[in-house]
Amino acid sequence: MHRNRKSIFIALLMAFVLIIPGIASATTWYNIRFTVNGQTQTIQVPIDNNGTVSFTKTYRYVYTYKDGKWVLISENGQSGGKTIPPAPQPPKVTPPSDSGSKKPVEAPKQPSIKELTADEQKMLDLVNAERKKAGVEPLKIDMRLVEISRKKSQDMIDKHYFGHTSPTYGTPFDALKANGVSFRYAGENLAGAPNVEEAHKALMASPGHRANILNPNYNYIGIGIVDGGPYGKMYTQTFIGTK
Repeated sequence: MHRNRKSIFIALLMAFVLIIPGIASATTWYNIRFTVNGQTQTIQVPIDNNGTVSFTKTYRYVYTYKDGKWVLISENGQSGGKTIPPAPQPPKVTPPSDSGSKKPVEAPKQPSIKELTADEQKMLDLVNAERKKAGVEPLKIDMRLVEISRKKSQDMIDKHYFGHTSPTYGTPFDALKANGVSFRYAGENLAGAPNVEEAHKALMASPGHRANILNPNYNYIGIGIVDGGPYGKMYTQTFIGTK
């Protein structure tokens, strides 16, 4: 019954959305975005005009969700069999993790920034642009933190979880200590999204993650971005403060 309701809802949505001017091409694919049970999906709908143009025409498609795919079951009253691949899931972030201590430490050696990937460099630029707007000193890259962050992102993909406590490395603070990283303050942000811009936007929209990004106590960061997982890419930001 639930699936039938979903199919009916989508069919009605299509009938409403696709009251559009006709076009001259034989077949055109339209991307249709809609929300079901709080999740946004995107499917492609074929419009066949047979070489003619009409100013207004209504198209009706009925889809059902089966085995992780949207399947076209009716097209303008005729049965279909076209399968639409599942849309990527929206960005996801975890609650931020942070910690502080009073033990003074030495600042880590500054590695070459060229060792970052293009995505990691882009995220660093976005983070420091936010800090500049807030009047906070920019964060410097510590490649030890980059390595820790990359391992955490890969671990979440490999072990199929999304959280601050890793079954492999423990808490973020366990990982820092295991790699000989001293700190007075430390924190971690996690996100899952198909691209850097969406991950950064989701983090900045969350008060806790935004606070980590803009925290003046932090002066070093490591960013690890790995392709894979249910969101397209996994992102880990590891922050430390040494002052």
